[in-house]
Amino acid sequence: MKKRNLQAVMICTVLVMILAVLGAGNGLAKDDETSVDKVRLAFNAAYSAGDAKAMAGLIDRDAVWMPPTGEQAIIGSQKIAARYTVFFEKTRSAFELQPGKIQICGRWAFLNGPWQRKDSARQGGPMMQHGGYYLMVLKKQSDGSWKIARDIWNDVPKP
Repeated sequence: MKKRNLQAVMICTVLVMILAVLGAGNGLAKDDETSVDKVRLAFNAAYSAGDAKAMAGLIDRDAVWMPPTGEQAIIGSQKIAARYTVFFEKTRSAFELQPGKIQICGRWAFLNGPWQRKDSARQGGPMMQHGGYYLMVLKKQSDGSWKIARDIWNDVPKP
């Protein structure tokens, strides 16, 4: 009888430990989702401020950017930042990656949703509106932060 009680206690203990670990894992996933969304918000702020250097700080060193403009993929945070430096010299933008779905898979996070942007030439001129859908892949860095590792988006013309 004592042997059965000991087994029951051990089984209950193991089950409680498993549930505790699963619960902690959900908390970690929520923390990661919050961190990924903070990258989205920081990217919006840097883009709208025309700050290519701040944008580069959010991008993984080996990132790949795949714009819808027919240009080849841009590889590396320095080349991506250089592209935006040139763009921001000529253009003012109000930019928003809107909240979307976040999925965490180990050291990788997937973020997708709609985006919109309003551009005007720095010297003045008409405002142009752009928008579409994006898919970003973020990579968890060795320090625990998240950086954008892949970005692909489309530009859906307004009717």
